[in-house]
Amino acid sequence: MKKEESHFLWPKVSYKWHDFFGKGSEEKIESTLKEMFPSGFPVVCSSGRVALQIALTEKNLKRTDNINLFPYASHCVVSAVSRVTNSTPFLYSNNSDSNLVYHQWGYNSCEKNNVIIEDSVDSLYEKNTPLFYSKSDYEIWSLNKILGTSSGAILWCKKMKDAKRIKKKLIKNNSVIFSWFLRILSNKYLKLYKYWEGTEVNYKGISKYQAKEIYNKILSWDSLVLDRKNKINYILKNSKLTFKKPKGRLPNVILLNSSVPEKKLNEIGFSPGYRHFYNGIKLNKVFPLPIHQDVSISEIQQALKLNNDL
Repeated sequence: MKKEESHFLWPKVSYKWHDFFGKGSEEKIESTLKEMFPSGFPVVCSSGRVALQIALTEKNLKRTDNINLFPYASHCVVSAVSRVTNSTPFLYSNNSDSNLVYHQWGYNSCEKNNVIIEDSVDSLYEKNTPLFYSKSDYEIWSLNKILGTSSGAILWCKKMKDAKRIKKKLIKNNSVIFSWFLRILSNKYLKLYKYWEGTEVNYKGISKYQAKEIYNKILSWDSLVLDRKNKINYILKNSKLTFKKPKGRLPNVILLNSSVPEKKLNEIGFSPGYRHFYNGIKLNKVFPLPIHQDVSISEIQQALKLNNDL
């Protein structure tokens, strides 16, 4: 029998209305994150796609320029890039072009040549982990995919002057609150999602209510990291899987290179399906098994049993 609740690649959006009230603020978010990760300068944006548009614009990319995308780039990435410059498909990339790399599902990308932006939207970092693994100027986190917030992203800047310049350009008027309401409502009324997408442009910041929710979730960072590390240790100890124990950047999935029927994994509550993962040499078909905060050890145990029984 199929489970009613299923787990996807990222945690579900989870909030209570009191999360939007409290002592959190944009300044507290940025000062807290700066203390946790001193190698960069954080700027809070409304979403990952807005952060990407800002980074591309700040790099002064024009319509006549090209930027290489990673394999299987999502619709939101392609759409955000297309608003600013030309995207080059991975298979037709030119080594002289700039690169946008994705640290897919929290695994370090192998690409380090001419990287200008790092997409770390679903990477959970241990405190004090150095940022900018691929030596870029900008790195992007999606708080929705990492913390399960209703909105928000962090655009990390390598240079303080870049962060200061961007903050001065951020839009924080009533349109930001309206857009945020659309995003919340779209979780229940899917037709509203496309309207929210249309508002995610330019230098868009967040409202004070979003800031309070984000700050409250950041306070749970240590427990999220501990939970993720415990699950990784459990998998290494209790399965046939062999992989290098991650340090610093913690993945939100474990890669199953198996022939476990997708239907069986779906029946026990895992819905990502088989996907492709780029290891720097080729694309491999894998099943990304979620291990984020929504997933319990007992659920992981069921999936590992299916894998071990092969």
